[in-house]
Amino acid sequence: MKGLNPVSEKLATNSPAAKGKFVDLAEFVYINGIEQFLYHTGDFAENPVILHLHGGPGNAFSTKAYLLNEWNSSFTMVYWDQRGAGKTALKNPTSVPTFENLLKDIDEIILYLKKKYNKDKIGIFAHSWGTIIGSIYANQHPEHLAFYIGVGQVIAPIENEVVTFQETIRRLKENGNQDGINCLEKMGAYPGEKAEEFLNKMGIVRQLQKKIGMIRIKPEKNLELIKQSPLFQPEDLNTKKVCANLLPSLFEEMFPYSLYDYPLTYKVPVYYILGKEDWQVPSILGVNYFNKIDAPAKELILIEEAKHSPMLEKPEEFLKAMRKVVGR
Repeated sequence: MKGLNPVSEKLATNSPAAKGKFVDLAEFVYINGIEQFLYHTGDFAENPVILHLHGGPGNAFSTKAYLLNEWNSSFTMVYWDQRGAGKTALKNPTSVPTFENLLKDIDEIILYLKKKYNKDKIGIFAHSWGTIIGSIYANQHPEHLAFYIGVGQVIAPIENEVVTFQETIRRLKENGNQDGINCLEKMGAYPGEKAEEFLNKMGIVRQLQKKIGMIRIKPEKNLELIKQSPLFQPEDLNTKKVCANLLPSLFEEMFPYSLYDYPLTYKVPVYYILGKEDWQVPSILGVNYFNKIDAPAKELILIEEAKHSPMLEKPEEFLKAMRKVVGR
């Protein structure tokens, strides 16, 4: 891969990153038994170092990291292709992700980054699915973290789908869209009792939500953005097929999850930056949960006219919010 460094198992003590130099590093690092892909980018290594936990599951963000280049002056971002996603999945096509091994992956990566950048603590930026494993890790390992930032924060997938489904029905009735209502009624109870049933029904719901403007899903645009990435390689197009074989059991594990099953007291600063119009993961659920937690510092910022990916939809407002909370 052009510009990709050899597999790195340990940090050389004379690492340029440790001396405050410009950071632009793509590497495979031996983490928790397998080689995993990390992409580091930033103008100054002495800036806060933030581990990015992407959504999905399986929706690696490293090939879209260039879209957030404006962040480089303020943060050193480390984009991780999770086990079961992106370049890590292509490298390890039989390594099935679970909550347990993903949390161990995060722990080893955090320790690696602390040493690499001579930091006492690392920040976490989590989006969508990434907020599940990110929140658990923040709850369990505050000693390693400077802060936790949740975007498109998932509180409980089942409750999430019940709320977004009810809002969809409400809007369809308000607009007199009987065809849409009939389509949803044909599905039966939503989201269902098992993950496989939920995923099949969710596809129908999301497409209808897209048509009525509740969510933004543009697979063609997403592919176009990935192909423009300096990290893109033709083999990246095989990721979807590989992930399809690795992720079903993770969805089963994720379906009954609830953040309320974990302590409401955090020992790390917690910041939520949410799209106010997010109905893919309803922001109202994140607001309700956030108001119940205790943390050394916490702040909730709602980005107006933004949905599930406010960092891409409203980049200037989002970066301002990021600088505000990290600057604290």
